[in-house]
Amino acid sequence: MKKIGLVIILLVTLIDTSNAQKVLKSFENTATVDSVIYFENRTLRSQVVNFANLKKAAYKVAIPMIHGIPVAEYSLNQLGDIQIDEAERSPRDLRSTFLDYKLDFVLLPQFSASFGNPEKAVANQTNLLLNTNFVLPLGFSLYTGITFPLINNLNSQPLNIRPAPTFLSQFIGLRRFQYISWSAGLFYQDRYGVDFQYQRANPNANVSYGLDINYSGVYYIYPGRNFRYTGFTDFSALANASWRWQKYNTIFRLTAGRFLYKDTGAKIDLVRQFKKADIGFFGIMTTNGNTIGLHLAFAIAPGTIAQNKHLRLRTTEEFAWDYFYDSGFSIGERFRTNFQLDERLSLYHKDYWEQFQNHKK
Repeated sequence: MKKIGLVIILLVTLIDTSNAQKVLKSFENTATVDSVIYFENRTLRSQVVNFANLKKAAYKVAIPMIHGIPVAEYSLNQLGDIQIDEAERSPRDLRSTFLDYKLDFVLLPQFSASFGNPEKAVANQTNLLLNTNFVLPLGFSLYTGITFPLINNLNSQPLNIRPAPTFLSQFIGLRRFQYISWSAGLFYQDRYGVDFQYQRANPNANVSYGLDINYSGVYYIYPGRNFRYTGFTDFSALANASWRWQKYNTIFRLTAGRFLYKDTGAKIDLVRQFKKADIGFFGIMTTNGNTIGLHLAFAIAPGTIAQNKHLRLRTTEEFAWDYFYDSGFSIGERFRTNFQLDERLSLYHKDYWEQFQNHKK
């Protein structure tokens, strides 16, 4: 019996160790200082770690990063609750190791639709994007790829294979949980221009606020390498403020200002954050009209399709879609880059991370 007990204990230990090693292997880019681990994982929409597995791998503190820039410092206190502090800048002698990224090829569906037009009740434009991004020093990242058009009865753009949105982006972490993300280049919705986002997002606090400013024009890439564009035609400036209902891990967000197409007004979101998805409802009241809709954000299966030491092919870590009726008008439309900063940082909140810890099950 003693031998059987020892075998069972050994098997459990091996399984626990294996799970811990799987956790570390899922981290794409890591560096360690004593019991502290810096990491990033572009395959997941959230950088959440289960501290039970992390502890088995001899780490006590986790510091997730965006584009190699630390976001915050996560650990467990004596009661087993998550404690979050400002992250120290990565040690200078380790920063070169933060460029250990795979060449990532990401499949991203792109879907736009219009409902309610008397001449065409339902119209849609559906593309499949093969994207990649190169992570550079100092929080910079270059995004590019190829667009494969599938369906288009929404506008006059031909079904020609063309470059995907191509732009340079930088993520910056400031003191007191303040963050900046700016981008410049060719973006989604056939727009080019410059975008600047600022967000104060303390992972311990229930309140977050920020702003998003961009200046853009429209471009088209037609067959025969024919590139056409307008001048800068749209200036958008939006302020946001949100409050989190801790008990239900739900966010109330107000966004107000000037949207695209000179549309002025406000949008109210109510979003519940589950482990695997965000599901919410919203209402928009602007000069172009009023509407309500459904918000969804989730990862697309199966995730990683194939990979080796240097290359990886996968589906997107996040597909976000807002469904609403607009009668053919552009109501409350926002400029789209690689991510919306307020939404991305909400995935680093303490209450969201608590969902994944064993003691909260």
